[in-house]
Amino acid sequence: MSQVILIENNKTMNDLLSVNLTSYLGVDLIHRHNAQETINLLSILPNIDLIITTSQVDEEDTANLINNYLMDNQLEIGLIVVGQALRVRSKNSIIIENVLDWEKVIQVSAKALGINEKVLSKKIIPDYVPVPVDYFLNLDSVNCDVFIRIKKSPTEYQYVKRIHNGDSFSKESIDRYKIQGLDFFYIPKENHRNFAIFLSNKLVEKLDSPDLSESKKIQLMGESYEIATKEILKLGFNSETVQLTDTIINNMVKNFEKSPEMSGLLHKVINSRTGLLFQRSHMTSIVACEMIKNLKLNSPGAYEKVAFAAFFHDIYLAENEEYSKINSFEELEKAELNEADWELVFNHAHEAADLIINHPEAPIGSDDIIRHHHGSVHGKGFSNIIEKLPDLSKIFIIAHNFVLELIKYKENGSSEPKPITDELYKRYPSADALVIIKSLEKTLKKRSR
Repeated sequence: MSQVILIENNKTMNDLLSVNLTSYLGVDLIHRHNAQETINLLSILPNIDLIITTSQVDEEDTANLINNYLMDNQLEIGLIVVGQALRVRSKNSIIIENVLDWEKVIQVSAKALGINEKVLSKKIIPDYVPVPVDYFLNLDSVNCDVFIRIKKSPTEYQYVKRIHNGDSFSKESIDRYKIQGLDFFYIPKENHRNFAIFLSNKLVEKLDSPDLSESKKIQLMGESYEIATKEILKLGFNSETVQLTDTIINNMVKNFEKSPEMSGLLHKVINSRTGLLFQRSHMTSIVACEMIKNLKLNSPGAYEKVAFAAFFHDIYLAENEEYSKINSFEELEKAELNEADWELVFNHAHEAADLIINHPEAPIGSDDIIRHHHGSVHGKGFSNIIEKLPDLSKIFIIAHNFVLELIKYKENGSSEPKPITDELYKRYPSADALVIIKSLEKTLKKRSR
């Protein structure tokens, strides 16, 4: 059995790689946190078959340190680097630039370990598929048996049934598994497709329920948003992810249309127990729709376009929520990110716009709104010069900035939004931007009366 060292500080990537390396390639996987731990292990186990590492861990130049050690000690160990290139490329190193392309890492690992396509085709497909525990929080029963995985030995796992097909369970029981540190349940491979359909249908059914209060609906939307974004990043668009995202987006628009005032809805979203990216997405949609209404730009589908853009605009930052607060080149430089993360933030608008082109029901023009949401025409970097952009893009940019500032006020212990428009006027002084900002002030002044 091949021995592989894995260094990956992104939890989701770590989980995906771990599950697939052990289940699909059948390797003996050894986790290490940084270069020094890896080098210490190599000093006593120099016959490791492969090392897979992210390019940097925090401030450590992880990949280059390991590569230098391998070259200095003439160790013929394959090195797969996820992220930026090495300073000195060795014959045994392979670079995978896309930090989220776990499937490519598995494919390249198979090749590096000498597992060819014929061997892979004969390998037994894992009998169980991992499913995040969080997926069960909005279910009270399942349509298949559900297992946990227990490691019996370095090379063997045992799957123990914890939920029977058709059994009822409570959210509290799922929370207890989470408290105990369980990240994944496991589902028999033959049931996985039907489970995905079951989960999606249950979430959609709950979101569309007329009996659900607005606050509970916002909570469920937030939890469904996290499931949908994870599945899209992992598997792309399929009928289940499309159905679920469309339902969430439709509910964003319905929440706005039914709410008597913007500020009340914003208050409910920002104080909900949901993730930062969902709050940002929903609130940006609300503010953009409010400005569209005030400016009487209600062209067919305008609300849907900005809601769709709001859902997807920061999807590539889903694993690094703090990065979504970066809103200028100066802030990007001050963040002192490693090169791979710097590129991720710099290009995330461009990448998200390209992604949603593959969504079969994406409204025409929503990709442009996503591409422009930091002011750049091409979706790379940041710009305050937005005069030449389409009206909906300008509205979205100002809504996006307003929400970023509003969240800062909330995090600093204040919820007073009035000074935010002063910042918007300074950042976007053009005549058309002033008209858009004034349309937002119109609503804020109504609230202050």
